Amino acid sequence: MKTFLLTVCLTLAWPFAVQAQQAEEVVVQAHGYGDTYEQAVESALGDAVRQVTGARVATRSAGPKATLSIKESGEGEITSGYSSLSTEGKLQSPGKGAAKTASGSAHIEGEGASRTTIEAGIGSENRVTSQGKVKGYKVIRQACENKGCEVDLEVTVEKIEFKSKAPQAKRDSIAVVATGRLRKSANADRLRQALTDKLVKSGRFTVLDRNNDDAISQEMSLLESGQASDEQRGKLGQALGADFMLIVNLTQAGVSTQVKEEFIDLTGETNREVSTSTRASVRYTLVESATRAVRWSDSSRFSSSGNRLSAALDGFLDKIIGDISEVISPPKVVAVTNGRVIINRGQGLAASGQTYDIYAQGEALIDPDTGEQLGAAEEHVATIRIGTVQAKIAYGDVVSGSADAIPRGSVARLQAPAPAAKPAAKKPVRKKAAGSDQQVEEGGGIILH
Repeated sequence: MKTFLLTVCLTLAWPFAVQAQQAEEVVVQAHGYGDTYEQAVESALGDAVRQVTGARVATRSAGPKATLSIKESGEGEITSGYSSLSTEGKLQSPGKGAAKTASGSAHIEGEGASRTTIEAGIGSENRVTSQGKVKGYKVIRQACENKGCEVDLEVTVEKIEFKSKAPQAKRDSIAVVATGRLRKSANADRLRQALTDKLVKSGRFTVLDRNNDDAISQEMSLLESGQASDEQRGKLGQALGADFMLIVNLTQAGVSTQVKEEFIDLTGETNREVSTSTRASVRYTLVESATRAVRWSDSSRFSSSGNRLSAALDGFLDKIIGDISEVISPPKVVAVTNGRVIINRGQGLAASGQTYDIYAQGEALIDPDTGEQLGAAEEHVATIRIGTVQAKIAYGDVVSGSADAIPRGSVARLQAPAPAAKPAAKKPVRKKAAGSDQQVEEGGGIILH
């Protein structure tokens, strides 16, 4: 058997995942035509590849029509129209190659016995592309005549499939994008990377990279070159589109320093006071990519004395992650074991010491006007405090309520942390004058030096 590699055009898009390759050899029957024997064989091999790997078909057609009407006064009127249709899709059956057709008409009519109709046409084209590797073929029948050749082949085609290492995982994919005036600043990059880290560690999302396009493009160019193996080239076309886009706009982030100097006339000294303050603000939007629907949008501000920019970014991080997690997939109770409540929040989303209110879900609530599902009736049944946090789950101890009253699937809502208590203001202590600084006048008064 002969080995033949046929590459028409790269158009295949294999299923997504972190994948392991599995090659399978498929034997099919194929028929081909051509002016020569070689062309007939190539036609049959292309047919075999399309049977195994499918094909992409692009169709473009146009049908013009023009009409000229001549009136008795000698004036003429012409109207014309043009329509174009373009469709594209994938087929899992053999394609027929490229084909052209012609259709269209023009009509001229005058006020009299004569009528002339002119037929005109513009072609339409079907383009079929596919790619695959032929391991070998055997000629079953061949026949060449003056009109050309035709062959029947038995072809072995290699079909490469990529199996996901975690086929049961059904996670929403999300990409984090920084925008706005400060999008290229170090603080915006730090916030974007921290959001990415937390989303990855949470185990709730498939996080897509949108920050290293240049490096990825170089790697893709290598795969497309002849230096990569056929199996490696088969991985092309697997890039995921994000289900959600988290768009973060850090509008302000900085620490200001103020210096206040005061000259004291009595002593001739200068009193110098230095103070710092931190101000930061962020706006973030969660967009559903397919529909461009805004699922959540909010902003947050931070203002404090001192250099607390790190605390500001950490506060933004916790709020953003908490909001989008609640919108896309709120935390729920997985199980109750030995009096401990397990929720589906792990590292990156849950932390030891956090307090969650547990709500049992009741009847579904439907908006009578729109028919939209508004959620479900909720009943507060318990409160838990997180103790142990693992990669994908967290264990909580019941601090109020009963563990027996918590059904599986109950929603866990994070309590807002209590505001920090302000330290009591200290009353100024007046220093008592020393005896050496006191002088008693004759009239009984005391002069302090």
